[in-house]
Amino acid sequence: MKKVLLMSAMLVTGAAMATPQFMLKNSTPMEVITQQEKVKIEAEALPDAVKATISQSEEVKALPIAEAYQITQLDGKFHFEVIFDNGSEEKLTKKYDQEGNEIKD
Repeated sequence: MKKVLLMSAMLVTGAAMATPQFMLKNSTPMEVITQQEKVKIEAEALPDAVKATISQSEEVKALPIAEAYQITQLDGKFHFEVIFDNGSEEKLTKKYDQEGNEIKD
Protein backbone atom coordinates (compact mmCIF):
# COMPACT_ATOMS: atom_id res chain seq x y z
CA MET A 1 0.00 0.00 0.00
CA LYS A 2 2.85 2.36 0.84
CA LYS A 3 4.42 1.63 -2.52
CA VAL A 4 1.20 2.48 -4.37
CA LEU A 5 0.86 5.81 -2.52
CA LEU A 6 4.54 6.61 -3.04
CA MET A 7 4.32 5.78 -6.75
CA SER A 8 1.14 7.86 -7.14
CA ALA A 9 2.75 10.83 -5.39
CA MET A 10 5.83 10.53 -7.61
CA LEU A 11 3.67 10.29 -10.73
CA VAL A 12 1.63 13.40 -9.81
CA THR A 13 4.79 15.34 -8.89
CA GLY A 14 6.51 14.31 -12.12
CA ALA A 15 3.50 15.25 -14.21
CA ALA A 16 3.28 18.64 -12.53
CA MET A 17 6.96 19.34 -13.19
CA ALA A 18 6.78 18.10 -16.76
CA THR A 19 3.92 20.44 -17.70
CA PRO A 20 5.21 22.81 -20.37
CA GLN A 21 5.52 26.38 -19.22
CA PHE A 22 4.05 28.86 -21.62
CA MET A 23 5.98 32.06 -21.85
CA LEU A 24 4.08 34.99 -23.21
CA LYS A 25 6.21 36.95 -25.59
CA ASN A 26 5.79 40.67 -25.33
CA SER A 27 5.34 41.49 -28.97
CA THR A 28 5.32 45.07 -30.08
CA PRO A 29 3.11 46.04 -32.97
CA MET A 30 4.89 46.54 -36.22
CA GLU A 31 5.22 50.16 -37.19
CA VAL A 32 4.27 51.02 -40.72
CA ILE A 33 6.05 54.05 -41.97
CA THR A 34 4.49 55.82 -44.89
CA GLN A 35 6.71 58.28 -46.53
CA GLN A 36 5.14 61.25 -48.18
CA GLU A 37 7.00 63.92 -50.06
CA LYS A 38 5.91 67.38 -48.94
CA VAL A 39 7.06 70.15 -51.26
CA LYS A 40 6.40 73.82 -50.58
CA ILE A 41 4.93 75.60 -53.59
CA GLU A 42 3.84 79.14 -54.35
CA ALA A 43 0.14 79.94 -54.00
CA GLU A 44 0.05 80.82 -57.70
CA ALA A 45 1.22 77.29 -58.54
CA LEU A 46 -1.92 75.71 -57.10
CA PRO A 47 -4.12 74.06 -59.75
CA ASP A 48 -6.99 76.14 -61.12
CA ALA A 49 -9.52 73.71 -59.61
CA VAL A 50 -8.10 74.30 -56.12
CA LYS A 51 -8.02 78.07 -56.65
CA ALA A 52 -11.66 77.99 -57.82
CA THR A 53 -12.74 76.03 -54.74
CA ILE A 54 -10.94 78.49 -52.47
CA SER A 55 -12.51 81.51 -54.21
CA GLN A 56 -16.00 79.99 -53.83
CA SER A 57 -15.61 79.14 -50.14
CA GLU A 58 -17.11 81.75 -47.81
CA GLU A 59 -14.83 80.54 -45.02
CA VAL A 60 -11.47 81.13 -46.74
CA LYS A 61 -11.95 83.30 -49.82
CA ALA A 62 -11.05 86.51 -47.95
CA LEU A 63 -8.05 85.01 -46.14
CA PRO A 64 -4.54 85.33 -47.57
CA ILE A 65 -2.64 82.11 -48.28
CA ALA A 66 0.35 81.90 -45.92
CA GLU A 67 1.81 78.64 -47.27
CA ALA A 68 0.95 75.93 -49.78
CA TYR A 69 2.32 72.41 -50.11
CA GLN A 70 2.03 69.65 -52.67
CA ILE A 71 2.08 66.27 -50.91
CA THR A 72 2.95 63.25 -53.03
CA GLN A 73 1.88 59.87 -51.61
CA LEU A 74 3.49 56.47 -52.17
CA ASP A 75 0.97 55.50 -54.85
CA GLY A 76 1.94 58.54 -56.96
CA LYS A 77 -1.22 60.51 -56.24
CA PHE A 78 -0.93 63.88 -54.61
CA HIS A 79 -2.98 66.47 -52.81
CA PHE A 80 -2.48 70.02 -51.65
CA GLU A 81 -2.28 71.47 -48.17
CA VAL A 82 -3.06 75.16 -47.97
CA ILE A 83 -2.42 77.19 -44.83
CA PHE A 84 -4.44 80.38 -44.51
CA ASP A 85 -3.47 83.33 -42.33
CA ASN A 86 -6.61 84.00 -40.32
CA GLY A 87 -4.99 86.57 -38.04
CA SER A 88 -4.53 84.22 -35.10
CA GLU A 89 -1.48 82.36 -33.90
CA GLU A 90 -2.97 79.05 -34.97
CA LYS A 91 -3.45 79.24 -38.73
CA LEU A 92 -6.28 77.58 -40.65
CA THR A 93 -5.21 74.54 -42.69
CA LYS A 94 -7.25 72.92 -45.46
CA LYS A 95 -6.46 70.00 -47.77
CA TYR A 96 -7.61 69.66 -51.37
CA ASP A 97 -7.30 66.90 -53.95
CA GLN A 98 -6.24 67.47 -57.57
CA GLU A 99 -9.82 68.21 -58.65
CA GLY A 100 -10.22 70.91 -56.01
CA ASN A 101 -12.41 68.89 -53.63
CA GLU A 102 -11.74 69.58 -49.96
CA ILE A 103 -10.37 66.58 -48.06
CA LYS A 104 -11.99 66.26 -44.64
CA ASP A 105 -9.96 64.38 -42.02
